Amino acid sequence: MFRKCLRLAFIVAILGGFPYATPAAPIAGSFTLDLVIQPLCANLITNNSVTCDKVDDTRVKVEADLLLTLSISGLDVTTATVFTFKGVESQTFVIAGTIGALTFRDTFVFSSDLVEIEYVRSSLTLATRYCINYSTPGDLTPPFLDCPAADDTLYFLLEDVGVFHPAVANLILGSTFDTFGMLDAPLELSKKIVDLSINIAGLTLNTRALFANFNAGQPTTQTRSWQTGIVLGLEGQTVSGITLRSETWLGARQGLECWGECKPIERNYGGKVLPSFGVEEEKIFIRNLVFAGVDNSVRIEFKFGQSNPSANGLSYLEWSQRYRLTPFGSGLMISNTIRLDGSLDPRFDFLTASFKYGDMSVTAIWYFYPGIVGHYEAQLAELITTFDPLGVTITSDLTLCTESLFFISCTLGVLEHNIIISAALGHLTLDLTLKMSGLLSGFSELWGDVSWTLGNVSFRTSLIVGAHTIEAVAFGIAVVF
Repeated sequence: MFRKCLRLAFIVAILGGFPYATPAAPIAGSFTLDLVIQPLCANLITNNSVTCDKVDDTRVKVEADLLLTLSISGLDVTTATVFTFKGVESQTFVIAGTIGALTFRDTFVFSSDLVEIEYVRSSLTLATRYCINYSTPGDLTPPFLDCPAADDTLYFLLEDVGVFHPAVANLILGSTFDTFGMLDAPLELSKKIVDLSINIAGLTLNTRALFANFNAGQPTTQTRSWQTGIVLGLEGQTVSGITLRSETWLGARQGLECWGECKPIERNYGGKVLPSFGVEEEKIFIRNLVFAGVDNSVRIEFKFGQSNPSANGLSYLEWSQRYRLTPFGSGLMISNTIRLDGSLDPRFDFLTASFKYGDMSVTAIWYFYPGIVGHYEAQLAELITTFDPLGVTITSDLTLCTESLFFISCTLGVLEHNIIISAALGHLTLDLTLKMSGLLSGFSELWGDVSWTLGNVSFRTSLIVGAHTIEAVAFGIAVVF
């Protein structure tokens, strides 16, 4: 019944946006329709090791996103609706505005499921990774990993870091959430987020209250279980320009929450709720600290034992430095980031040097890390070269093997080589990405993306070709009004 009411409400909302009805109404929005087709033989996680027949069956995924914003006297009311074959997959309402020095944002999420994802650190490099802390009504572990195990695949799927094409990631997430029964229950209020920010005497105070229904999607005979988390932030700037920020996490930890099939429009990166309420984390950020021409930034994280008694105290420290070498003009930038664990032992360091001259730029990344024989190792890990003449950009992204970090998957010293070509001709844009496991060999994938814009309407199509078959074909249209 709730889904039918939502359909009727948004049909009325769409009709209300046409010129013949209240043309002066302060309503803006967008409508996006996506169609993704995948051969049934494709195995997207293992790079298509299955052979396809010449004529094969397919999977078809259709979804539409409708965003509407009503602005009245400084108050914005936004709705985001996701439609699929199943009907309305999720519905979000956001009310935002400013009253004097107070800025507020109130979010209501109606969905059939809820997933709590926590940030964790990888064992070797202390890089940010994800793990599933809680999911309802289905269990997503497996295929994803339960906390505190660091899940690379989940992180790559959500963060679009170039491992999966967005259309392929969309297919994997949608298929996984559907397979494990996350999308079948009726919609109900599963998430509420309240953000308040006030500026007083140069200090900015932020409060984020997270409310999560840990029984979302369960039978209505089961008692709703609402859990609460609060993030308190205080930020200010000194006379010299140094920015200081402190965050206290109560009943919550750093992470994200998602609903529906965890599309970008169905995620909240403001933290995740825990079943217990207590001090969980404390974070300190120092930015714009300039010393001898070097711009420094420091991130310090503490974890406490409310939900994990073994975590009590300093857990992570990150120190970043940036410096521009003036003898080389404005073209050479050096940056370095070092990560230390809770014992202040250096665990990983990466140095980046970027140089631009005319239409060409080169970026080199070095890794420094403890070797397997007890000493630190330094190695060139990535070399990115970009040539940017008028209208065309050609990029070579070469990732090299780095000893003990990637030795299992490396061959002939090269982990991956991506060649990216981007071109624009009027309203038409073309992006091609060739992924190889060798310098100029070992074809892995080819991504082809074409988009065309005509006024307020954009068309796009994508073709993802794997080593053995076509992985996916995607079509999309977006209308902004």
